[in-house]
Amino acid sequence: MVSDNGPCFRGEVFKTAFDGPDPLLRHARARVRSPQTNGGIEKFFATLKFEHLFRGVIADGDALDMEVHRFRVTSNTIRPHQAIDDRVSSMAFTDHDQGKSVR
Repeated sequence: MVSDNGPCFRGEVFKTAFDGPDPLLRHARARVRSPQTNGGIEKFFATLKFEHLFRGVIADGDALDMEVHRFRVTSNTIRPHQAIDDRVSSMAFTDHDQGKSVR
């Protein structure tokens, strides 16, 4: 999870949510004075909401978890992204031998 540097994300209570051994559950804060990082996160959340979550009824937290996971897989493996030359993320960031720049 990436967040800004707001006080609610710097406290000890929030930190305990990420203390476990799960390597997929990590917290990273955006660099200070780096609005493009926050803009990228905001774009991801807007796409998640408007292209996926708002299209159906989500009954509970488990269903939300499943839908967010489904969107993440779709976004990384199927959906092309304009910012990376209309490639899917999984290919753009592992495509070193094609001679294309990797951001």
